[in-house]
Amino acid sequence: MNWKAGQDCLSLIKRSEGLHRQRSDGKIEAYADPVGIWTIGYGSIEHIDDKRAVQAGDVITVSDAERWLQVEVDEKAAAVNALCTVELTQSMFDALVSFAFNIGTEADGFKGSTLLKKLNRKDYEGAAREFDRWIHGGGQVLPGLVIRRNREEALFCRDGFPGNDVPIPDLSFPDSPWQEPKLPLHIHRTLVVGNTGQDCFLLNCALAKLGYLADGIQPGKYTVVTQGAVEWFQGDYDLTIDGKFGSRTKAALTTALTNVARRVPPPMLERVYCRLTRTGTTTYAELEKLLLEFIDPKGRVLAKLDVISGAPGAQEFRVPDDSLSFPGNLEPIPQARYTIGDIDFAGGKDNYTVAHTHPTNGIGPVWVPLIKTQLDDRDKFGFHMDWNRSGSPGSAGCVCVGTEAELRELVALLRRYDPRDLFVDWGIR
Repeated sequence: MNWKAGQDCLSLIKRSEGLHRQRSDGKIEAYADPVGIWTIGYGSIEHIDDKRAVQAGDVITVSDAERWLQVEVDEKAAAVNALCTVELTQSMFDALVSFAFNIGTEADGFKGSTLLKKLNRKDYEGAAREFDRWIHGGGQVLPGLVIRRNREEALFCRDGFPGNDVPIPDLSFPDSPWQEPKLPLHIHRTLVVGNTGQDCFLLNCALAKLGYLADGIQPGKYTVVTQGAVEWFQGDYDLTIDGKFGSRTKAALTTALTNVARRVPPPMLERVYCRLTRTGTTTYAELEKLLLEFIDPKGRVLAKLDVISGAPGAQEFRVPDDSLSFPGNLEPIPQARYTIGDIDFAGGKDNYTVAHTHPTNGIGPVWVPLIKTQLDDRDKFGFHMDWNRSGSPGSAGCVCVGTEAELRELVALLRRYDPRDLFVDWGIR
């Protein structure tokens, strides 16, 4: 079957690439990406109309960018159709086209990838785990690629895999202590109430891992309690709530377990999020005081903290693709959306005396990574305390509280609300 890229594919590419760089007159100009390749529009590196590489000074319209995107997506879709020799679903195809759009379809890209080799062996779950190997650019891990690969993998798994449901007889399996679920999940049939076997035990362990079942001894059967947990999980992941553990639910569960292992959940807006804005007032060392707010999905502010970002004399507020936004410039974190990672204590949980090792000794005991969802060439960002404020106040772009008491409050708020999105809004439009 010759598939065509669907709207999910186009939306994922647009979301990942962004439309850059838009001028004040509405036209789009070329820019150098994080590894120095001249790019325009939605990630185009080829000038479609002039049949050449994009170069400095190129300017196109928004409609050109949309047209070029469709041309390139169609080209990548044709290549993916030619290279894939196994049955796919629409969501798998859309994810693969986005992936190929980003890495190319030649031998050094999709054509030569282990992902394609596993896919063509019908090792669908193995292929899904290959996405996050393609997260490097210029010899470094690019956080924007981490986010993109998570989205592509989630789309690839979303609708389950072809031929993933085979007749397997029920076998007796004893109730046993919980075990860490390993991927791929060896569950190869649709499970319903009354089924028994090791696959039922593995499912119960996986559901307990994610908090849908209690810890401890797990049954080797699909009980009504298992069914309730599956229905709860299906509701959380926008699946059809039928209490049956089929291929689509398995694919979503696999993605959820993978994200837990990576410890950086995908961005969500159905939960509390953080917003960082300017106040126009100053605090210590003549740094501008910034406002970090915790906001619920209905827009209500639940809590707020005063913070800083950037170094004294260097608080120029910018967007990621500003040509003056470069590594080491000591300016505040650029205006963008970020994924909030997990709390990392240098000396173990709630130890506020041991500091993270850092060249400037400026991190302190707690580090919370802020993962970029838009590519730029600035340094890594995170939440932490301005640990050496007495001698060298400020930060190189990280978002910092000024005292240990404020750090403890920040940790308490992150634990209480568990936000995963930070929106930095400097008012730049």
